[in-house]
Amino acid sequence: MDGCNPGDGPQNLHVILIDNGRTAVLADELGRQALRCIRCSACMNVCPVYERAGGHAYGSTYPGPIGAILSPQLSGIEAAHNNSLPYASSLCGACYEVCPVKINFPEVLVHLRGKDVDAKHAAGEFAGRKKHAPTQMDAMMYGAKKLFSSGKMMAVAERGLPMSRLITGKKHKISKLPGIVGGWTEYRDIPEPPKESFRNWWRKEKSGAPARDSAQRVDIAALIEANKGKAAEAAANAKAAMDAQAAHDPKESA
Repeated sequence: MDGCNPGDGPQNLHVILIDNGRTAVLADELGRQALRCIRCSACMNVCPVYERAGGHAYGSTYPGPIGAILSPQLSGIEAAHNNSLPYASSLCGACYEVCPVKINFPEVLVHLRGKDVDAKHAAGEFAGRKKHAPTQMDAMMYGAKKLFSSGKMMAVAERGLPMSRLITGKKHKISKLPGIVGGWTEYRDIPEPPKESFRNWWRKEKSGAPARDSAQRVDIAALIEANKGKAAEAAANAKAAMDAQAAHDPKESA
C-alpha cells in the first residue's frame, strides 16, 4: 500500500475477550437476568439497604441491589465478601418495580440465598452442629407462626391489642420495648394502637346498618322498562322540533 513502509505500526493484532464469569452467570436460568442491567442506578436510588449501607459495603464494582445479585455470580457465592450480599435486602421489591429492564431482584436474591446454603452444606459447615437453647428470636418466630396460622388466635390477639395503650403514655406512642424487640424502638416509635380492632368496628357497623326488606329493594329491570316509554317520547319530541325548524327555514334544511 502506498505510504506504508515495513515496520510501520504493529505487525500482529491480539484481541482478548474477558469473560469475568459471565458465561457461568448466563448458564443460570434464574441468575442470568442480572446480565440485562444497563447500569442506570435506578435500583440504588430506591433501595433502603443501600441508602443505609452505602456503596463500599458491597465490596465490589457493583453496589446496591444489582451488586447483591451480580457479584456473587461473577466471582462465586463461596467468596467471603459475596456470601452475605444476597441477604443485604428486605425483599421489598422496590428495585424490581423501577428496573427498566425488569430484573426480578427478589427472585434472584432468594435463589442465591439457596445457593449459599447449599454451598455451606457441601462444605460441611452445618455438620455436627448441636441444637442450641431457644433464643428470644426463636420464641418470637414460633409465636408468630402459631398466631398467623389461626384466624381464631388472631382475633383473640386483636381484642387484646387495645390494652397496649396503657404503656403509650401522654405522647400516645411506644418509645421503648424490652428484649430483642427493643432494637425496633431504638430508632423509631410505635404509634398508639387503635381503641378497637377492625373486626370489632366492622361487626358494629354491620349490626347497626338498617336491613331492607324485599319491598324496599329496587327492581332494576322494572325501572329500565318503565323508562323506555319516556325515552321514546323524548326522542319523538326532539325529532318533531327539528322537523318544525326545518320547515320554517328551508335554507338551513338544504
